[in-house]
Amino acid sequence: MTGHDPAHSDTACLLQMAFGRAAPTTPIPVAEGQGERSLALALDGEGLPPRVILHRYRPSQQARAWRAFTAMQALREQRFPVPEVYYFGWSHHTRYVVLLMEYVEGRGDEGQPGAFFYRVGPGFAQTLAALHRIAWKRPPDLPVWPFRLAFNDVARRVRRLKSGELTAILSWLVPQVAQIVNLPQVVIHGDYTLSKIVANRTEVSAVLGWEQASLADPRLDVGYTSAALSVYGVAFSDQFIDAYQDAAGPLMDRAFWEVFGALRLLVALGERLARLPQEQMEAALDEIGPAWEGLLQFIEARTGLRL
Repeated sequence: MTGHDPAHSDTACLLQMAFGRAAPTTPIPVAEGQGERSLALALDGEGLPPRVILHRYRPSQQARAWRAFTAMQALREQRFPVPEVYYFGWSHHTRYVVLLMEYVEGRGDEGQPGAFFYRVGPGFAQTLAALHRIAWKRPPDLPVWPFRLAFNDVARRVRRLKSGELTAILSWLVPQVAQIVNLPQVVIHGDYTLSKIVANRTEVSAVLGWEQASLADPRLDVGYTSAALSVYGVAFSDQFIDAYQDAAGPLMDRAFWEVFGALRLLVALGERLARLPQEQMEAALDEIGPAWEGLLQFIEARTGLRL
């Protein structure tokens, strides 16, 4: 970096606003799980954190950035494991929304989710249970996500995709919706997967990726997380659910929420495929196919359907 580099000048300005002074910086690799649109920096200065990470959001993603900032600020006050936020605002140089936060030491799944889950699985489940058990005197200013609204949105997207498999799954869910009794709303993560965890040995050091945080029924989180784990095998989902229930108590209507979580993931995959040009389809199917099949097998195991 040089003094004439606009990006360097912009970073110096952000550090000045965050810490009251600029400091020499050295780019460092972004650890697995710490964000794809991030810049990690080592800082050289007394009284400064040794490392920070700068996460950037396009102007159109301002609402997502605000969710992440709001959730992390509130959870930090509750001593929940999230990075400390040093600065939230606009970048003068790029016009992006930026979040300057603590660089959390630890390791992510690093492309080995099975081994990672074997090591951190109980802590992974217990951390989600701890999030859902927080007794808020005043909940953070996050969007409210009613279950019926979430379900109707997924149902609409299924019908638009016109997939026989997805329609069959939706048909299994629909008769049960009226019987679902909503639980009190809590802060949910919204995308709680292994890729959002940084851990040291068996302990969760930080939970990242709060852009979809909201106030909602906690089972939206639990079912989605269980379904996401099933891509690696139903046994992962079973272990997660057992550990979560040990920490939070029995999960009412478990199969419904797991199947709904799996359907949400399948719809996202289906929509991704639908947007691709034909020449990219084969490569995408090679990538997505195993996850799609894993989710279908998970649903079959939970429902008895033959898809």
